[in-house]
Amino acid sequence: METGESEQSKPSNSEDAFNRLKEELLSSDIPVSSVLDFASREWRERQDHEAFVMYTRAALMLMREPQIIQRLKIEQDEEFERTFGTKLDRPKIIAAIKAKDGVRRVAKLGQLQVEAHQDGASLITASSTFAEALEQYSALLAHVEELWGDACKLYRERHYPLSTFLSILTIEELGKLGRLWYDLLSWDKPDNSKSTLGLLGRDHRKKHFMGVMAGAVVNTRLDRILGLKEVRKLLQDVESGKLEQLRQSCLYIDVADGRVVKPGDVVNVATARFFAILSGELWAETLGHFPWEFQRMIGKVTAFEIEIGVDPAIVERS
Repeated sequence: METGESEQSKPSNSEDAFNRLKEELLSSDIPVSSVLDFASREWRERQDHEAFVMYTRAALMLMREPQIIQRLKIEQDEEFERTFGTKLDRPKIIAAIKAKDGVRRVAKLGQLQVEAHQDGASLITASSTFAEALEQYSALLAHVEELWGDACKLYRERHYPLSTFLSILTIEELGKLGRLWYDLLSWDKPDNSKSTLGLLGRDHRKKHFMGVMAGAVVNTRLDRILGLKEVRKLLQDVESGKLEQLRQSCLYIDVADGRVVKPGDVVNVATARFFAILSGELWAETLGHFPWEFQRMIGKVTAFEIEIGVDPAIVERS
């Protein structure tokens, strides 16, 4: 017996509801922020990973509409002014980004991220349930956290070259995992057409660039803790290849100007301190996808920074 349109061709109830919501937002004065706030209650109250992933998917779909993006921007500016009693100084923010050559560097970062998706395999393999995908995701995060933890341990033990090496290795892995969040968002439709990470997996400089730029170009906390001048120099060193040179110097004896140079001659306490802080900050900033996990991660980073002598007033400032 014919029923007309097949079941598969009919939109699901959730798709239909989403489309109605989008149309209502586009044709009414309903605040976009109120819709997002209402939708976030479930994952906020229960710290529900799957609910947050579904929420993010829906939010990204809504943000495809320029009109919705513009309205949300206005609402956020108004909320900022109500909260802080002053208008958000967007020109100042843009000027700060330009001071780091941020426009060009962010564009380059975007190109490398596209390359990573086109050339490499998904970091989340085919999973029958979200729980399986989350387990893979969590294992990769735990790997990076362990690397950073070992860098901190070696710093405490005054093994400064090895500490710096592991900090830089942490940054490399952050660059490699740049696509991880998007792979988790599409866990039920993974791209398994590739079998390796592609060129990115073998290019240290690209991994350094992706790991640093994703979390350092726009990061006032990092600027405050490490110093804006030092962060700018870092961005230059990453692009020029000096960071890779430092990575090699952490491990190998060399001869320069007729003199034997050991890792300890090149890497001192100040260098190790800088990179232990940097890698921790980047770890939290770039892999703290779930809000409650970000709070745990940045709390752990903050505790280490205070332990090694960073002024708590600087670190804990909101």
